[in-house]
Amino acid sequence: MNTPAEKTVHELLADSLAAHGVSHLFGLIGDANLFMVDAFIRAGRGQYVPCTHEASAVLAAIGFAQASGRTGVATITHGPALTNVITALVEGVKGCIPVVVLCGDTPPGDLEHLQKVDQRELVKAAGAGFVEMRSPATATQDLARAFRQAAMERRPVILNMRVDLQWEKAPAIPPVVLHAAPMRVCRDRGR
Repeated sequence: MNTPAEKTVHELLADSLAAHGVSHLFGLIGDANLFMVDAFIRAGRGQYVPCTHEASAVLAAIGFAQASGRTGVATITHGPALTNVITALVEGVKGCIPVVVLCGDTPPGDLEHLQKVDQRELVKAAGAGFVEMRSPATATQDLARAFRQAAMERRPVILNMRVDLQWEKAPAIPPVVLHAAPMRVCRDRGR
């Protein structure tokens, strides 16, 4: 059982989504994002909108961002789930749409995992941004960096959440929110 002074990383991420004012989280759950989504739902501060395909989740977040003027937020699991959103990420990049996608990832030591792919390289190929969740202690800072990067660069940004870190405990300090500088005008990124 957690002490009042600490929470699991997946709970901290859910709290951080609320601190960023996330009202709608679009997604398709799998083993690497299931508990974060459950914590978001249990917190009751936003609505989880289940989608039938990973690309639909990212496209829904893109549509939400366009309609609301806010950063859209989606969540998917790892490996083939990320390959399923590449076209949607390219759409967001081409449209200069700020979106944060919380994407699970395989533990680095599990070399034989069926869902293990080089997620950074896939995201890079799509032209989207990539923020690695570095440790339990930096999880909310890393999420805040993803939100700031998406707003400043006006493109989708993946927060890569290793599943092995999500059950770790970290201090339950108030979530970090980095305010973005004024959004720059989207430029052709050479694609």
